[in-house]
Amino acid sequence: MSNFFKLDGPLMRVLSELTNLLILNIITMVCCLPVFTAGAAITSMHYCIMKMADAEDSHLVSMFFTQFKGNFKSMTPAWIVFLGCGAFLYFDYQVFVVSAESVKNTALILIYAAAIIYLAVYVWFFPLAARFENGFAAKFKNAFLMAVGALPRTLAMMVIWVVIVFVLSQSYRLLPLFAMFGLSMPAYLSAFLYYPVIKKQIAAITGEPEEDDTLT
Repeated sequence: MSNFFKLDGPLMRVLSELTNLLILNIITMVCCLPVFTAGAAITSMHYCIMKMADAEDSHLVSMFFTQFKGNFKSMTPAWIVFLGCGAFLYFDYQVFVVSAESVKNTALILIYAAAIIYLAVYVWFFPLAARFENGFAAKFKNAFLMAVGALPRTLAMMVIWVVIVFVLSQSYRLLPLFAMFGLSMPAYLSAFLYYPVIKKQIAAITGEPEEDDTLT
């Protein structure tokens, strides 16, 4: 029982992880405020979370901003695509939800299907972009292929993101929790699912054996 409270014990490790996630969430949300910078910020957050898994989180803030600077040029156009598609889906939903029943049902099914595909690509896009250098179209193609190829993991990550973001955004009382962990916590939990897959891809490319980490 005494080991539980040691500096390298389970309690301190959990508190350390929560502190890192709190810091990551705050700087990510601040860097998302101009909206068009959100793509670079989210990608940098995922990179830092993967480095946390590899126990390389000693300079988390400087690591984040180094990645943010490097990701800004390539990720901003990609984020604008995500933003535009999301706005398009929301606009269509608002239009068809008040349409005649004969049109409404079919249209909403198509919108929901498109939203599922959108979210499936989203949960893979930014983690992959954080670790692999690809062209603009290749980023979307790889995220889609991974979403389909690792479908059980994809569905689990979608549930994580939808449940946490939805729950924390439903009440003003929960908004402080959203400000503390609303982005970093679902990203961290999703990393248990996506990072083993990404590590295998990295190992296949580099020819190096996979290393153990805290997320596998």
